[in-house]
Amino acid sequence: MLRWRKENLEDLIEQLRQPMDGAVNPTLSAWITEATMYASELNIDELQVSTRGTCCPCIETGLVIDRKLRELEVLIANGQRISGDSATRGCIRQEISIVGSTVNEVKGAIWQQVSHGGAGIICIHGIAGVGKTAIAAAINNQALRAPGLFDFVIWVDVSNGADLQRVQEDIARSIPVNLPLDSNINTRAGLLHTTLTGKHRFLLILDSMWRGYSPSEIGIPELIGGRKLIVTSRIFSVFNSFRGRKFYEIKPLVGDDAWNLFEYEAGSDVVSKLPNHILTRTKTVIQDLQGVPLAITKAAETLRNIYEARFLEETLMNIYEAPWEWAEVAAEWMEVLDCLSRSATFLENRNDKLFSSLQKSYENLQLETKRCFLFCALYPKAHHIETKELIDYWMWEGLLGSGTLREMRSNGRKRLHELLDARLLEIASEVGREEKVQMLNLIRDMALAIAGQKFIVKAGNRHTQFPLAGASPEGVVRMSFMRNQLGVIVLPGTYNFDMLSTLLLQDNPFNLSHHNSLFFNCMRNLEVLDLSYTTLSFLPDSLSNLTNLRALLLQNCRHLSYLPTLSNLNRLNVLDLSGTQLHQWPQGMDMLTNLRSLDFTQAKLDTFPADCISSYKRLEELLMMWDINSTGCMWASHEVRDWNGACVEWLTDLGHLADLQLIFLNAMVFNKYMNACAKTEDRYAITTTCFKFFIGGFHSAGVESNSHENSITVIGDHRIMIPQSTSVLKLMNCPDDMRSLNMTGCFRDVTILDIFALTGLRYLLTLNMWQSLGNLRKICVRRCRNMVGITQPAEEANPRIISHSSLVELVLFDLQSLQSVDDGQALHFKNLTRIGVWMCGLLCLPDLHGVRGDNVIEIEGEREWWDAFQQHNPGIFDGCPIRFKEVPAPPNVSSSPRFIEVSDAFLSSPSNDAEQEIDLDEKTPEHHIVSSNHPLVLHPSAGIGSSDTESDLLQNVQKAGNTDADEMASLARRVIHPIDSVSRLPRHKNARGMSSDDRNKGQR
Repeated sequence: MLRWRKENLEDLIEQLRQPMDGAVNPTLSAWITEATMYASELNIDELQVSTRGTCCPCIETGLVIDRKLRELEVLIANGQRISGDSATRGCIRQEISIVGSTVNEVKGAIWQQVSHGGAGIICIHGIAGVGKTAIAAAINNQALRAPGLFDFVIWVDVSNGADLQRVQEDIARSIPVNLPLDSNINTRAGLLHTTLTGKHRFLLILDSMWRGYSPSEIGIPELIGGRKLIVTSRIFSVFNSFRGRKFYEIKPLVGDDAWNLFEYEAGSDVVSKLPNHILTRTKTVIQDLQGVPLAITKAAETLRNIYEARFLEETLMNIYEAPWEWAEVAAEWMEVLDCLSRSATFLENRNDKLFSSLQKSYENLQLETKRCFLFCALYPKAHHIETKELIDYWMWEGLLGSGTLREMRSNGRKRLHELLDARLLEIASEVGREEKVQMLNLIRDMALAIAGQKFIVKAGNRHTQFPLAGASPEGVVRMSFMRNQLGVIVLPGTYNFDMLSTLLLQDNPFNLSHHNSLFFNCMRNLEVLDLSYTTLSFLPDSLSNLTNLRALLLQNCRHLSYLPTLSNLNRLNVLDLSGTQLHQWPQGMDMLTNLRSLDFTQAKLDTFPADCISSYKRLEELLMMWDINSTGCMWASHEVRDWNGACVEWLTDLGHLADLQLIFLNAMVFNKYMNACAKTEDRYAITTTCFKFFIGGFHSAGVESNSHENSITVIGDHRIMIPQSTSVLKLMNCPDDMRSLNMTGCFRDVTILDIFALTGLRYLLTLNMWQSLGNLRKICVRRCRNMVGITQPAEEANPRIISHSSLVELVLFDLQSLQSVDDGQALHFKNLTRIGVWMCGLLCLPDLHGVRGDNVIEIEGEREWWDAFQQHNPGIFDGCPIRFKEVPAPPNVSSSPRFIEVSDAFLSSPSNDAEQEIDLDEKTPEHHIVSSNHPLVLHPSAGIGSSDTESDLLQNVQKAGNTDADEMASLARRVIHPIDSVSRLPRHKNARGMSSDDRNKGQR
């Protein structure tokens, strides 16, 4: 410290020696003379030598150093005061060691901008403690040491969240200029602007800004010529007020840089003496600090302090010739490492620089966002948190206010953005729309320190027993034991969690013992209960006593087959039973009148009681994508005779429904739904804003694919009305006699068109359909064996050219008869960048000369096909930016979806033998084919099983009525033999690879 302050004094002397406008200040000259003499006489290395003859040399040395340090502080303070009166160029800042090649490269780039006429505004961004101020201080000092570069170097610390008036006052003191106390902000800005305009070359540094003020609001003139502004902030949105900025992000240290900083700050002489096993442990702990320099420096100081304390003790003990053991330092440091491995013990002292630095970000948040932030600490250390899951948690916790689910989720996105902006959360990964975030370990520890005894968090620690030993239930609001290895959970009878509102137990292989029938009685005020991804087979009857419960989450409890009555849970807002083994509709469901979200995706319900849906007047989300072996999630119409399942007419009673995922029996039923809920002004506008529909059946990838898009998948009869906002349209397995598409509706929002096994189709689109699909970005066509062209040739001789600007990707697979994408004359694709062709013969690709010149078109496929194509079409792409890449067809293109046969699964008595396996030909994998190409009028007890004959089926159809004899015979043949050219095979394996015999054995 003494050596550093001496260097500060020398820098200040050098700075004040430079004449300012030729003026000479006698007081300043006298100070320079005094300070120069003092600095030359102060020899730090000789201080210890001069005290060796005393009785306690170590103590005497410390006293001398302390006295000299106080003298230096007085001398520097006087110099700064005098320099302020003399309009000095600036003040030397304390510099902190900057370690790491990347960080030093950033510092060099910033100095290049400052000193060589770069951008006028330089923004430095990064998380707390990453070194933003250190870099700004280094630039400040470097600018003061560069003669003639700046007339003024002004440093303003706004780390306390200063408002605009405070920022203006700090700048005024540094210039200096007098701002009248009674002046308003605009007047102050004018005075600052006038004063700074007269100073042609200045560097202004605004360190640790919390709010964004534009230069004109502050009073900073136009930053041209020799005028520069540096702004540092951990909040990214602060920089939005500064136009024309150059942005630099300071990232945490990576690789060896973190360890090098620790070794430098602790001292290589200290670190080198650590035993190997402690050295290894130290490296692990430093790695957990995730490259934050302030935290690493704090850890290094801790080790150094332990060493110096022992060193002082050794010096005193040497008087009596007592030995000093290094092992004591190692043992004490090991205790610190043990504490650090559990949490950042630096954060226990709230007056500590590290804690206060982190806490400033928290204190700057809005109250609602603070609560959302603290909830994030319930996740395990370094866990990647799905943003949708996190926002839903906030919503069920009541942290996002009131309103519709859509409005609250929008509010949640704002809170999430605020946390990301403040760098309290970091983007962990972003694949498509599956965004994930994470908390840095230090930030998480700070959150837990703030939450205190209100949280019990033992998440992700591989606990095998319920970790409540020594925990006090009093005042506990939230408990998280997620992602452990908990087995049987038993709560002591003495525990009473009266204040507990949240219990997170997901991702544990535990089950509740039969002795735990009263498990939930000690937490009667519980509001959120998550038991997802556990091996629970049942829930105890005490669940019925949780009358305050708002969210019950049992997602993917694959063994759960029993729930007690839910009739008392009338405050429940969300019920997630997706992926469970429940076959029966839970008792008391009709009493859940406050339900807003109901999820039975991939559940195994056998029935859907008709009297329940009318109770859910507040329902906003209904997700009922069926499981392969389920029959209760298929929706039909009242017009289907003797249908006892769910009917689409019920949906019109749900006035708040906004998100709907359903499987419709066939095209007729879907059109009934469209007609029932269509608005008068637009028959294709439905009430739900988010939807995912399967019509005529279901395939194995249906739940996961396009989970965030408004999508429609049609299997079989495709004669449907397309609703507005349909983004993804999939047509699969249409009959052989279909020669062209026959759909009506709104196509303007379709971005993806996916066609599979439309074996009778010769042309996919007409020129008029291309115009309707104005936002189409991707076309994928597979296994349409008779298709000769994507675009039907124009009827007129010279058709007008249609320019399609949205199409980016075209994928063609196994189209043996395909000859062309278009007729080569009528379509131009401006933004086409990728074409994939596999197993398609020598087709004619579209004219690519209309593609924008800055787009490189990548063509993927087999080398043999490409060589043959070029040989038959020499020079066709001359002048086009083409790049061919030999790759096999991706699995999502070459693989075939597996289908469920609606006719057997839903129009017969339950029978595992009713499913069939169909092979399109020897090149096609086995499929589960759906056949529902007619408006079916069969009832569930029609008895169409694997043993039914065509005559049996015809009799059942005749009972249903409403068709003539030829129609009924055709229908019967189509249900039993969906595709005439294929033969029916015996029992098959379902999408999970389990045959019906295997499944029956498993049930037995």
